[in-house]
Amino acid sequence: MTRGTDVAGRMLALVGIVLLSPLFFILAAAIKLEGVLDRGARGPVLFRETRISRGEVFSLLKFRTLTRAALDSLGEGPTHIKHIERAGGMTGVGRFLTRFYLDELPQLINIVKGDMALIGTRPWPIELYEQEMATGVTRKRDMPAGLLGPVQAHKGDDNSPDGQKLDAQYFEAYRTWPWPRLLWLDLKIMARCLKVMAEGKGL
Repeated sequence: MTRGTDVAGRMLALVGIVLLSPLFFILAAAIKLEGVLDRGARGPVLFRETRISRGEVFSLLKFRTLTRAALDSLGEGPTHIKHIERAGGMTGVGRFLTRFYLDELPQLINIVKGDMALIGTRPWPIELYEQEMATGVTRKRDMPAGLLGPVQAHKGDDNSPDGQKLDAQYFEAYRTWPWPRLLWLDLKIMARCLKVMAEGKGL
């Protein structure tokens, strides 16, 4: 989670990996099987994106969602593929994974490694991080990124603030709220995110 709950978040992530290991295997097998049936869907099971958490660069893990052609178009050092996914560069399995946020499950490994937290604002690509830092906004430097966060928790809510405002509100809570109150907020974010995932509101 955040602050004093980092260790608890890493332990939860480790438990999640163990419990979800059959699902990891099934999803990996589906990705490889689609590649066998469709040459255009071939590629590695996992995909790595360069992201920022606590101001540190790390490799964010995801199940691969992109087609072979989309992968080939990236060149060296891809940092952000969301626009490619939205433009139709996904495999059939990839579309299913993103709808239910299942492509993000390998980030449990990132949490166990200490790259990021369970709850927090999402990790940004380097170029967006640098743009925000240039304006004097330091939240992506001063707090850990999270697998689940306020923006995901409000997916599909037309009346919610925009992502920038949601991130800012969470950072203010992270910075100023006492630990028990922040923990309660994290638990509410987790519950809302699980509901969004169950409803298939991803991407």
